[in-house]
Amino acid sequence: MGNDDEHAGAREALVATLAYAALTIAFTWPLVRGLGRDLPGDFGDPLLNCWILAWDADHLLRALRGDVTALAGYWNANIYYPHPLALAYSDHLTAQALQILPVYAITRNPLVCYNLLFLSTFALSGLGMFLFARTLTGNRAAAFVAGLAYAFAPYRIGSLPHLQVLSSAWMPFALFGMRRFFETRRIRPLAGASVAWLAQNLSCGYYLIFFSPVLAMYIAWELTTRRLWKDASMLGRLLAAGAAVVLATTPFVVPYVRLRRAGFSPRPVEEILHFSADVYAYLTADPNVRVWGGLLRAWPKAENALFPGATLVVLAIIAIAASWRQSRRASAVRGSLGGGGQLDRLIAWALAIACAVLIAMLFGWSVRLPLLRITSFDRLLALITVLLAAWLAASPRARGTVHEWTSSSAGILALLALFAVAMSFGPQIYSRGKLIEATNVYAAFYRIVPGFDGLRVPARFGMIVALLLAALAAHGAAVVDRLRHAPRLLALAGALIVVESIAVPLPLNGNATDYKQSGLARLPDFVATGAAAPDVYRAVAQLPASAALVELPFGEVAFEVRYMFYSTLHWRPLANGYSGGAPDAYGLLAESLKDLDRRPEAAWQALSASGATYVIVHEDFYADGRGSQVSNWLRRNGAGERAAFGGDHMFEIR
Repeated sequence: MGNDDEHAGAREALVATLAYAALTIAFTWPLVRGLGRDLPGDFGDPLLNCWILAWDADHLLRALRGDVTALAGYWNANIYYPHPLALAYSDHLTAQALQILPVYAITRNPLVCYNLLFLSTFALSGLGMFLFARTLTGNRAAAFVAGLAYAFAPYRIGSLPHLQVLSSAWMPFALFGMRRFFETRRIRPLAGASVAWLAQNLSCGYYLIFFSPVLAMYIAWELTTRRLWKDASMLGRLLAAGAAVVLATTPFVVPYVRLRRAGFSPRPVEEILHFSADVYAYLTADPNVRVWGGLLRAWPKAENALFPGATLVVLAIIAIAASWRQSRRASAVRGSLGGGGQLDRLIAWALAIACAVLIAMLFGWSVRLPLLRITSFDRLLALITVLLAAWLAASPRARGTVHEWTSSSAGILALLALFAVAMSFGPQIYSRGKLIEATNVYAAFYRIVPGFDGLRVPARFGMIVALLLAALAAHGAAVVDRLRHAPRLLALAGALIVVESIAVPLPLNGNATDYKQSGLARLPDFVATGAAAPDVYRAVAQLPASAALVELPFGEVAFEVRYMFYSTLHWRPLANGYSGGAPDAYGLLAESLKDLDRRPEAAWQALSASGATYVIVHEDFYADGRGSQVSNWLRRNGAGERAAFGGDHMFEIR
């Protein structure tokens, strides 16, 4: 590529980025009006992630200023006191912390940092897919449509509270860099792909485990189709890049391994099945999606809103059909005209019917053919395998067509998308809650591949499905671009993709009230920052660095994440906490403190044994005046009241 082409490509990427950014502001309206005040989704996981970002950024800034001890305590976050490695109970978000580091250094406002990151996940995803799709198709209009499909995938709306899941922008950048490396054999795109892969690894543990096999399969496909397996130079560069990424990722994996060895057990299969995708998840949209949310509710369940969008599916089907047709033509041109005649056609029809029956069975539809009733999914899979082998053996043209198709980028993207869909089903396949297949491919990864047994939500493969379908859509859009009125058709397709996912006004500041504990009051419908933050936390900031806190009420998620968020003002150790997991001792303490009305002596013993030196009672967080009774319970047991700020009372435990 010459300098003029590179400059033109850079201008196209800049224009696409600006367009994606503008659409992101509109798509997430009215979030941009309250970057320092509001949070997308609710006050659950977003507050947890605000705390993680602030913890990371604070330690990184201290290290940059010369405090060499800052990184030594990086993983021992201030929650779940006195247990170590508290940061490793969830995603560490180091890559995101590096992104917002300058903003955090200036503002010290976790809400601003979180919201800017949230918005960036849309625009960066669009840019990454635009670059990858453009190098696949050579068509900037088709690439722009693909960028829209990935940036504004409906799956993102169902993942609004999960910044780590939304942080999927680096996947298309990694694929783009690899594609450019194979095309140019230059080191720079390989280095870019490696950095993007590393950034993705450090952004989300799920994508570290889920995307890496997909990227490896894509690289193997490139090596195979380009016949480079014997190219020592190419293999050496790839191995060096892979080793560098593994070495850079390892320090961020070791704490999770240490936590596992300390007793954090693998996720049980039952828990994984609960968060696996049902087949009907792909016909279920998040209720906040305006177009489909009220219509497609085939299987509403946690993490199961995986409907990819009708326009995206149509473009992907066009891509697959066009690539298959082109492969047949290429096979004919290459001379693969011989076939098995009538036997060939008979097997092909039988294979097509068997595949159709397989899809029907996946959706739980009973299939009865003349003189035949098919009830076994396993046997049908075996039959399809036999028919496929027989078809390929009987027909040189079939072999040529399949070879051409699997050698095309549309073919490998379709196969990888099929793999991702299968993996999203988890260890077993269910259709509307009914068991269809007792052993799925995910089960093998769970047993064999390190890391899979620590993740509980296979349905998050849905983002990788969106990634691959968007890349396929670029091929479909390129086909449409050859039709009459192509600009209008592509503009319509792009508009429909965005409209199908739109959730304006974006839900903000969701405040949970369905508490597991009784007798608790509704929390404020906002979180305060800076000078508006509760005064009690400024008092905590004046306590000795060794002071350790318990805040009451204890153990209720909605309250715990608020305590964590406000701990960014003081960073004192906190026995409270909320994350993707928790030490056993935390659960025991929560049970004891929930019971302080009925078993006050046992509750006091548990509190005394926690190691906390100060207790904050938020009396207003209790209903029916119960908060003052909790404060009196502390006084009766000898705790000394050190300060009071309205309903917030701070006690020292002697």
